[in-house]
Amino acid sequence: MRAGLEEFAPGVTEGTQLKGNSLISPQGWAVAVAPPHHGGGHHYDLVALPDVGLQPDVPCFTDCVVPMSADPQDAANTWVQTAGACLLELLDRREHFADHAGPDDERGVPGWHMITSGAVGLGRDVHENRRLQRALVEANVLHRIADSFTTDLESPFFNGIKVFYGGSPGAMQAEIRVNGERHEAASAAMAALGLPEPTTFTAVRFYALLLPVPAGGGEPSYSTAQLNLSPASVQPNAHTHAADCDCGGHLDPEHPGFDLALPHLVAELSEAERKRRVKSDTGAIIIAEGVGNFLKVRLPIRLDDGRTVVYLAWVYLQAAVINDFVQRVHDDNLAGHRFEGLLCNAIGPWGEDVLRAPVVLGGQRINEDGSVRRSEVLESSHPLLSKVLSETWPAAFILGDRFPRPPSS
Repeated sequence: MRAGLEEFAPGVTEGTQLKGNSLISPQGWAVAVAPPHHGGGHHYDLVALPDVGLQPDVPCFTDCVVPMSADPQDAANTWVQTAGACLLELLDRREHFADHAGPDDERGVPGWHMITSGAVGLGRDVHENRRLQRALVEANVLHRIADSFTTDLESPFFNGIKVFYGGSPGAMQAEIRVNGERHEAASAAMAALGLPEPTTFTAVRFYALLLPVPAGGGEPSYSTAQLNLSPASVQPNAHTHAADCDCGGHLDPEHPGFDLALPHLVAELSEAERKRRVKSDTGAIIIAEGVGNFLKVRLPIRLDDGRTVVYLAWVYLQAAVINDFVQRVHDDNLAGHRFEGLLCNAIGPWGEDVLRAPVVLGGQRINEDGSVRRSEVLESSHPLLSKVLSETWPAAFILGDRFPRPPSS
């Protein structure tokens, strides 16, 4: 659990202690593994306590996760990306980890302030995962079925809602859990929404916290506990462990790297427009309606001190190209594949001079653990970007005083 949280939000577990089955933070929050309640074996019941200082009855929310493999870390990662993201956002409240929706928002729940994670796909088929993730998000489930469960929300602090949809063709299960318990009426209402079925076993889920809002409107009453993460842990241009790359995930001076959070075209949208247009965001692929299809790739730049700085940047791909890429991932047929796109970020000291430069991509592969090594920008017909890729550059020009290399002994 600690490893998953730290990867998702670097620095968040600093100073935490493991006491029995609980991870306790000096900042006032805790996560505990409870005795199995919904099943044995690979079921894990997790309890999040955002503010242990509220005694004697510490408010909490619960979730049950099941790994899709024999590795308990898979269950931990699933929790971190859904219920865990809501916990972090409840404490941080800057929309770095999860989204907020007010009671009057078109994606909100009337009468409640909602914090909601992204939808996570748990099947082995990448294409089917993405299709069901998109379908679950577009269905606007909690907004549409709100009348079926909101009268049963009792906590004056926050109510945890788990949304699950998964199974095999002809045997799909729709489930809503409210504060840890299956809610039959809400589950039936979700099943009636007519979500599509996959062609193979697939499961998707997300988590939401519903907080009461004051009678006169305004912000909900948040707990006093907060994350107090350093800016480098949460700013969109910071390099995070969640990038899952080999380009400096630990801010190692020997392997400097930068993770560019959004494609230029998406970053230019207002927050409201971004929420409306972005139909899928897996961290590696963004599909934005009327804007484009984007893939995150590696852009390496050689330095004169022997190091290579890697930018995790976004490229625009035609629909047919990104569909072919996804199919190749599914078929384990990425090795040697080359394809073309347009660079969709300003890069380092060259800024927007390389924006929209045509690029040729390749170098991706399926790793032994099943993950996909990111595609790499191999070449460009754009004169400046071609020079950026082919020449060696002074470290001070690219990095300034960031990632200083320690003197050799």
